[in-house]
Amino acid sequence: MFKILVSLLLVSASAPSYAASNLWLFSLSYENDKPFIEQARKITDTRAYTNQPHFFDGGQRLYYTQSFSAGKASQTDIMTYNLVNHYHRNITYTADSEYSPTPLPHGSGFSTVRVDDNGKQWLWIYDEGQGHKFSEAEPVGYYVWMNRDEALAFVLGKPHTLQKISTDTKPLVLDRNIGPSLWPIPETGLYSYTKNPDPASQPWTLMSFDPKTQQSSLLVTLPDDAYYMAWTPGAKAITAVGNEILAWDFREPVVAEMTDSDILRPQPSEDANTPLWRSWLDISRYCQHGASRLHMSAKGTHLAVVCNDTPQ
Repeated sequence: MFKILVSLLLVSASAPSYAASNLWLFSLSYENDKPFIEQARKITDTRAYTNQPHFFDGGQRLYYTQSFSAGKASQTDIMTYNLVNHYHRNITYTADSEYSPTPLPHGSGFSTVRVDDNGKQWLWIYDEGQGHKFSEAEPVGYYVWMNRDEALAFVLGKPHTLQKISTDTKPLVLDRNIGPSLWPIPETGLYSYTKNPDPASQPWTLMSFDPKTQQSSLLVTLPDDAYYMAWTPGAKAITAVGNEILAWDFREPVVAEMTDSDILRPQPSEDANTPLWRSWLDISRYCQHGASRLHMSAKGTHLAVVCNDTPQ
């Protein structure tokens, strides 16, 4: 039985249509850098939107977004799951919708994207009480912290843009046609995001952004049907394709500045010099209908995966 202290998700249209999903938590061990599942636990069991897992406190807690319904109305709150006692707790419990929980880069507290009464989406800081708005940039869909004063944000629009936002400066557009996966690349000082000017005809590309040079570089083309990705502590990019997780090892990123025309002509994956995505972890026993988002704990011992409840 799930032990939940609770009170569901109205979020942006920046990702594929939402379907019922649940969270699986995998405890991993390694042999020659290859992961093996030691234990698998389905930590939610709902018919609603359960998504956006993010480890906190060195992997002791997992935050996630959960939708709740009341009649025809629905909203989302941020939940925490304690990996030690297996309890769930609602930590926002507001009339507004929140999603995309992320630890603050300084000390305690966390941040979310909060949807207000007018449907506007703000980057919101919860360091005490009800928290406060971080910047005037909106509508924010996703984000990654660079430091306590700056973040990279996915800002919805036509097209969606990558923007550097802060509390006291005007947002700066860094790139366009980006996707929802924004992360720090471990041990590099770089940040990654995905990009695709024409998703109907080509795969997504994984990009890096260097805050020192303010340049973006093409890292690798994502596998067909891949949309979300994350990083292992050792800087391997991982993505779910169907019910298998593939990995690409970050070695030497391309340093040249990219244009949209460059992205429209990705190199063929069969080129012997092109980095390859390799099978990393089989989760077909647990995610029979495929998986989407995923996140790994800081030490690489736990992996949280959003598994689809129905075929997509």
